[in-house]
Amino acid sequence: MLNKEDQDIFYKKLGEIIRTSRKKADLTQDDVGDHLGLTRISIVNFEQGTQKIQLHALLELSGLLNIDVGELLAPLSVITTKNITVKAEKSINKEIEQLADKDLGAEILKGFLKYSKYKK
Repeated sequence: MLNKEDQDIFYKKLGEIIRTSRKKADLTQDDVGDHLGLTRISIVNFEQGTQKIQLHALLELSGLLNIDVGELLAPLSVITTKNITVKAEKSINKEIEQLADKDLGAEILKGFLKYSKYKK
């Protein structure tokens, strides 16, 4: 079970991934909110990690972004498989930046997931 600090990190990182994926899909926070039946403020809170996204909303979001829900969660496997380390957090941040900079999102995330399984 993740402690409170790790949960906070998990949701903050998930929010960063959501924001990066939303921008890559050229959608506004209002667009996402309208699709999910939520306010823009809720989307802002998801992206900042201050509000936990419900599972059904995460599934709807992945459909809107046209990506598999696993792509949203793959970089976070480091957090859920063991306590987060500074090195793991830097790796997640690097992957998020690469996703934002390149149009290779799925391949980058798959590579990161594979890397994280072997580098524990």
